[in-house]
Amino acid sequence: MWMVIGEQGGTPAGAAARAAQFAHMAEVTRQSPGFVRGWWGTDEDEADLSHALVVLDTLEDAREFRRTVEENVAGVRLRIMEIGVEAEGVA
Repeated sequence: MWMVIGEQGGTPAGAAARAAQFAHMAEVTRQSPGFVRGWWGTDEDEADLSHALVVLDTLEDAREFRRTVEENVAGVRLRIMEIGVEAEGVA
């Protein structure tokens, strides 16, 4: 699996506006080929900065997702990472 790691400035200051923005991003991303799972949130140190972590099945899916986002979203920085090891907490 592959992860696209995103960083973008201009995150809304209000909690409701941030929630709406992240919900929209999640809804659009769910439609991407190979989508597995995603997380969106605000940076703890820079409140106007947001981060996204999106897991996709294949490298081709990750590259296509990155291309689509870069074509449609201004000021975004994206990286692709291969997921080498996965760990979960013990309940």
